[in-house]
Amino acid sequence: MMKTSTAIRRGTAAVMMGGLAVGAFAVPANAASMETWNALAECESGGNASTNTGNGFSGALQFTPSTWAAFGGQGSAHNASWAEQVRVAENVYAGQGWGAWPACSAKLGLTSADAAGSASAASVAPQSTSVQQAAPAPKAAPVQQAAPVQQAAPVQQAAPVQQAAPVQQAPVAEYTAPAAPVQQVAPAVGTYTVQAGDTLGTIANKLGVNGGWEALYAANAGSVADANLIFPGQVLNIPA
Repeated sequence: MMKTSTAIRRGTAAVMMGGLAVGAFAVPANAASMETWNALAECESGGNASTNTGNGFSGALQFTPSTWAAFGGQGSAHNASWAEQVRVAENVYAGQGWGAWPACSAKLGLTSADAAGSASAASVAPQSTSVQQAAPAPKAAPVQQAAPVQQAAPVQQAAPVQQAAPVQQAPVAEYTAPAAPVQQVAPAVGTYTVQAGDTLGTIANKLGVNGGWEALYAANAGSVADANLIFPGQVLNIPA
């Protein structure tokens, strides 16, 4: 089961899209604005174009290596310029829509119908921050020495205190946490044939699957190895 986090897995669309093989890309007519990409990058990675945490996602827009290569990226995403990352992201958007970034696109209120619209989050481009050196602190004024203090008379030592008897600790019972309940997979009530541009999230929303894309993924665990990698023509079981 895939964890839901800011860095959502995005699968490679190994299919023919609009008569063009994967790898032959053109900038889509309804390309998103740079303001939108800046806000999406801020949500995904804090706006750091060289992000590479070693968790399988890198770059300001958190590409997987397979997605980066399939949609025209060269080398590694975190080593590419911000402009190159936006170019590849436009190709991903043209093939998969905002569903390729489900968590942050939902947070920013992005839909496929307003590709060039403004995102609701603040627009912050990946950039480095210069740090100004603090001004030197003023020197402290010399401190006048205090007058010598007369030594007090010696204090008589107090009588030794008897140590208390050691306290026996009561035995502590070990706690064993109960086992987590096993999630039962709902029986299938029908099937659905994957179309170009579909993701498990969009299919679950379209068909009103109870439990969302997680339930859809669980119902097809035998045929879908990666929740982000499905193909047009693939037949999915639809859970109750």
